Amino acid sequence: LGVAEEEEVEVDCESKPGGCRCYYDALADGCPQSLGHDGQLMMCSCDYRDNTWLNVLTNFLWAFRTGPDERPMLAEKFGARFEENGVLSLDVGYKERIQCAAALSQVYPGSLFQVDIDELHKFARNLFWPQVRQTLMDVCVPGRIALQLICLHAELGMRDGQAAAAYAGQIAALFPLIEGCVVRSTPWSFPGLAEYLRIWASTPPPDGSPLSPAAAASLSWWPSPEDLRGKTPEESDATTGPALLSKIEPASPLARTISTPPASIVATQGAGPPEGPNASAENGHLRDAAAHQGTAVA
Repeated sequence: LGVAEEEEVEVDCESKPGGCRCYYDALADGCPQSLGHDGQLMMCSCDYRDNTWLNVLTNFLWAFRTGPDERPMLAEKFGARFEENGVLSLDVGYKERIQCAAALSQVYPGSLFQVDIDELHKFARNLFWPQVRQTLMDVCVPGRIALQLICLHAELGMRDGQAAAAYAGQIAALFPLIEGCVVRSTPWSFPGLAEYLRIWASTPPPDGSPLSPAAAASLSWWPSPEDLRGKTPEESDATTGPALLSKIEPASPLARTISTPPASIVATQGAGPPEGPNASAENGHLRDAAAHQGTAVA
């Protein structure tokens, strides 16, 4: 009997978490599956003690539960304005107004700390150091992704496809780190986000011309309102507990007043830390933790 030759099946490895490199070597450094169980859970951790991330979560749920007719209201809802440096800023419940621009897509929104997947992996492999664990909680990868999604859609609202694509690329790099723990271990929810990011991956790079309203709508994330909502305590194992989850009211817009002036963030690579006590403290913690984990990693 003749043996039928096995047909080679072409695999779209670039659409897999971590791309082709991680598809063929899942345990390679920087790949989501290379992290241990504790490291994966820490990627989903956030510090909720001062309610900042709860405020962001409430606004995030409100923003993306809206339909096509309500999306234009987001600019007014978040007090959108252009700062003196020409960068769009929004009040989304974070410590200070976040600033959105193509040049700022390379940093975590709300800071000037550069998004670095390899460094996050180093942190997750050195959880012995308390300051490293606190740094991952301060980074709050789920919260930063939520802020990136808000900035992405702010850029779509301005018809800037290139800036929106830059944010989509950063989200695509970060989301695999939390995809396995965000549903059960956090109050955050990103239904259909992986499929949405594949739309960006298959879309030709924007040529710099303004997007049409139809094109911007087709590149927008439209999660089901039934799936994007505040979780009940039974739906999440997050250590935040029922008291925290009960504070999330996606149907009620959050009225929040900023009592401190916004940080002065310049849209240039290699700039120093933003001004203001919140921004400088946050970046200081990140630098200190990097120094600690650097002593532990050969």
